[in-house]
Amino acid sequence: MNVEFRPVDGGLRVHDHIESVTYEIGFDSDTAVEPAGTDVFRVPLTRAVAVTARELVFPSLTGVFVHENDRLALDVPPGERGNRGPGAYEIDVSAVPLKLFFRVENAPINVDSTADVTVVDFGESTRVRIGVRSLHEHPADTVTITDTPKDLMHAVSTFGSAMKTTSPERSFPTMRGHPPTIDRGDALDIPDNLAPPDTDIRIEVPARYDDVYAVSTLAYYLCARVVPGSTPCVVADGHSFSFPYDDVSRSANAFLRHCFTLDCVVRTEGLYPVDLAERDTVTERADLDLAALYERPLAARTAAYLNVPLAVTDGVFAWHLTADVEPSIEHAELLPYLVNDLPFVRSPAPDTGVAATAPDPATVSEFFRGTDVDAFVRSTRPNDTDDARGADLDLDGGGRVVSPVDAETVGHAWVGEDYPRGASKPTVESYRRRIDRTVAEDTVIDVTVVCNDSEMRKEAANLYGFRDMIDFDIETHFDLTAAETRAALESETDLIHFIGHITEDGIRCRDGTLDVRSLRGVSADAFILNGCRSYAQGMALVDAGALGGVVTLADVYDHVATPVGRSVARLLDNGFDLHGALHVATENVATGSQYTIVGNGGVTLCQHHMGCPKVAVVDTDEIGPERLTVSIRDYVTRDIGPGTITSPIVSDSPIRYLSSPSNHEFELSHADLDSVLSSGRAPILVDGELLWSDEIDVATLRE
Repeated sequence: MNVEFRPVDGGLRVHDHIESVTYEIGFDSDTAVEPAGTDVFRVPLTRAVAVTARELVFPSLTGVFVHENDRLALDVPPGERGNRGPGAYEIDVSAVPLKLFFRVENAPINVDSTADVTVVDFGESTRVRIGVRSLHEHPADTVTITDTPKDLMHAVSTFGSAMKTTSPERSFPTMRGHPPTIDRGDALDIPDNLAPPDTDIRIEVPARYDDVYAVSTLAYYLCARVVPGSTPCVVADGHSFSFPYDDVSRSANAFLRHCFTLDCVVRTEGLYPVDLAERDTVTERADLDLAALYERPLAARTAAYLNVPLAVTDGVFAWHLTADVEPSIEHAELLPYLVNDLPFVRSPAPDTGVAATAPDPATVSEFFRGTDVDAFVRSTRPNDTDDARGADLDLDGGGRVVSPVDAETVGHAWVGEDYPRGASKPTVESYRRRIDRTVAEDTVIDVTVVCNDSEMRKEAANLYGFRDMIDFDIETHFDLTAAETRAALESETDLIHFIGHITEDGIRCRDGTLDVRSLRGVSADAFILNGCRSYAQGMALVDAGALGGVVTLADVYDHVATPVGRSVARLLDNGFDLHGALHVATENVATGSQYTIVGNGGVTLCQHHMGCPKVAVVDTDEIGPERLTVSIRDYVTRDIGPGTITSPIVSDSPIRYLSSPSNHEFELSHADLDSVLSSGRAPILVDGELLWSDEIDVATLRE
């Protein structure tokens, strides 16, 4: 069973074994936990139990939606209270790392989300059904294609079959299933259950690989067929809408963002009529009948959206991921896994032959304000700095470093034969392993830290295990031999964090060098190889079984490597995926571009306790005598994806926001910010420096 219910003192622990997600619900007294059916819930759920309790206690501030039949009877954001009289209610607890619902019959409801926890009180002991659904998704089937652009069009046309609804609620991540996978073969074969949905929407583009790739996410989201056409356009409800730009990918991505944003706004007329900030922005720019749009079928609604100027949604919602795909049939099998993350897809030509250079000592020295950085580089080669500068990176006998065209998004993936600077390099195998992940036998996250250099031991201390309700088993090893390092890397673990010297040929051990390409297999989901030029060894870890990890493209100074390595580790511990963790950890770090991701950049170590992981941003020049401005960014992950609603805990306003890396600004008193900072461990960027909330207060910020 993927989802397990386990009674604990004072409550119930819910554990999703596949996603390594643990969530705990408190009760007012001990109660028996009995199996229950899921058929009474209005949404599909994986498993349910029944308990008898007067109140349910959730370990953090969270939004609570109370449904009565098909209407929202009560909406209580974090920091608020609400109540309803006796009735039959279904309670949706938002911003937790799995779908969590409760069902009561003939009971009143009082919700209090004003303290450090959220309490739902029924007035007296009441039978409560608790239902859960894992956020893990698996493709329904596979399309086989031949090596032609038209067959690829047929395959992309089936992607919309994974949508669980054609209503505006498809903008919720839980309403978007995984697209069918693609295999290459001798003949086109589309299983009957993957027939393209009949939505009266089609996308016309030239039958070329780059154009088909470019419209793949748009076709998935619109449930559209992709057909050959000389002039790129979207045809919906009998109306043709020409692409607004000469570039097909730019146009497709603009239409995608536009339709998605409008769906998020229009869905506030449906099952979740929340006070959404983005709704206010859009309706201020255009006079839209949102209720009428909500009721329209998909094709008519899409046509109406595309009649709305793109400027109406411009800048309203920040996208999260861009995937650059070389226009070759060789990458068709990776496409469904990419599209599942709802990225912008492009096929631009990169800048090739870019040198992978060591950091400039003058730049690093200036960054560290005079610190002596004279040559402590994480490499085993003499004169590395001189040898590396100006030379192309040669991995495995012939790889080039390329610089993909800049992306506006936090995440950036490169699908091609070369080695990208500033982007991840995913593989089909790394995605397949995550999809096919089997149920873990325990609820503990195993972390293996290996430090093979005595001068780097500072980085190995206090990296993980700061989260309540998540059990970590951390093994830290120092100064291992090659055989011992091999055993550590091949052990049953969830995360490998290596600290030490690395070259393209291997990682340095006490008695020599270990080439990771010689490993029999790796069970870890994620890894950090924090040494110079660790790219080749990182790709070897992915080839051996890991899902993804952080590596370097060139030499890095220890003064940079130590804070980056520690920050990535702590951000993974805080629920960030690899893309988000690396973005935050290197945002204001000199030579941060030397770090990149191999394999699946969407890998998470654990889930954030309030849904999307968040970063607070403070400019100390803006701190006034009594009040200050704080910006909050959300970093969406694969499981808590775009379309998620968030309620920033720094504000007691009922206004909700769409989770995105946009800065949402809030004005707070000093006392209010101190209260937020002391409520838990969270990352905060202060004048560009990454700090942690449990280590600072307003007084230290003002010093």
